[in-house]
Amino acid sequence: MADLFVKSLQMINPFVVASSPATQGARNVLKSAAMRPGAITMRNFGHGSGGGSFFGPDAATALSGGQAFHSHAVGRQVPDRISTLEQYCEEVRTARQALDSDIQLWVSVGHYSDIVKGGDWEKDWVRQAKELSLAGANALELHFNTPGVAVAKDRIFDYYQLVRHCTTLIRQAAPPQVKVMVKLAIEGCDALTSMRIAQACGADAVGPTARWKAFCMDLDWRRTQPRPGAGYGGTQANPLVCYAVAEARSQGVTLPMYAGGGVFSFEQAAKLIMAGSDCVQFGALACSGGTMACARVIRDLNAWMDRAGYPDMDSLRGDALQLFNMPGDFAKARQNRLGDAYQQAQPDPAKCVGCGRCVDVCWQEGIELADRKAHKTDRCIGCGYCFQVCPTGALHVEAGDILAQAFTAAQDI
Repeated sequence: MADLFVKSLQMINPFVVASSPATQGARNVLKSAAMRPGAITMRNFGHGSGGGSFFGPDAATALSGGQAFHSHAVGRQVPDRISTLEQYCEEVRTARQALDSDIQLWVSVGHYSDIVKGGDWEKDWVRQAKELSLAGANALELHFNTPGVAVAKDRIFDYYQLVRHCTTLIRQAAPPQVKVMVKLAIEGCDALTSMRIAQACGADAVGPTARWKAFCMDLDWRRTQPRPGAGYGGTQANPLVCYAVAEARSQGVTLPMYAGGGVFSFEQAAKLIMAGSDCVQFGALACSGGTMACARVIRDLNAWMDRAGYPDMDSLRGDALQLFNMPGDFAKARQNRLGDAYQQAQPDPAKCVGCGRCVDVCWQEGIELADRKAHKTDRCIGCGYCFQVCPTGALHVEAGDILAQAFTAAQDI
């Protein structure tokens, strides 16, 4: 089996159960521990407890790794039973004592609402950092990716100054052996700037994560399940977070990363790691899919790495950066290789049904219908639009093979 150990953070595997209802209090932390993740982040105290989340279009799609979104729903909300720092520290001690010693316990410090409310929140956060470290936290997490932060950033405070000030504050307050993890938004700000600031201020890791405010509704809006304006994410966030990670790695950010966004299957986890992240976060899948769904993703990643020939995390991490950082001339030549194939491939008359979709999307007069069959003309430039809409495969090339061969050919030179 592939070795999932993450050297940079000394974790048994690259999965972090994110701060969520699945990590609220010792009881839920220990329940989440059944999936055997590398780390679990205990949720900030004082949150409401209860109130579910919603997978769209349905849970079956999300749990099978399909394209899905996630938002908060309108289930019953009840107060959090943990309302003081003393109670929170006791939960940390209970969880740390009962957790397997090889699973790290990260603990959230503060909440953006403390800043919005005002008062002596800095003093409170410093006290939390010190007390939670004594209670047994392996790491402290500053949680700056909530949709509230993204919305409030320029209306109430400057986001980059917040990251700079709080990272410095907590790093100075925490003992050296306790890591400071900074969970960052990618929306409403420049993620690269945020990560650079966190790195310069002594963070031990950064967690670029996408979670928007959104107004999600059904056309029959009275029946809409998600709560409008609640945290919104899903598989659509995965490529965006991959970009933020790859850009940061390509621009000199060397800190360990624990990126998150739309990790509902091993494929999405693998993509974040191949973009350059050391670890990935389970948030929506943990609280809305449960421990069995998360454990399956961990197993599936391990099995896929075996099949794909990745022996360990070092070999997987950042492997796709050569795609991200393709030289312009090579990228153009690779694109034209596919364009040549599109231009040369003729419609298969045995499969063509004369639907006319190819003609409808051709903007060069490069294809036409004659006797209800598609035919290329000499005006075809190989753009590929017609191949995308052909419903029967009458227009087909093995695009993936053609693009991969460009890398093979370049290595042989």
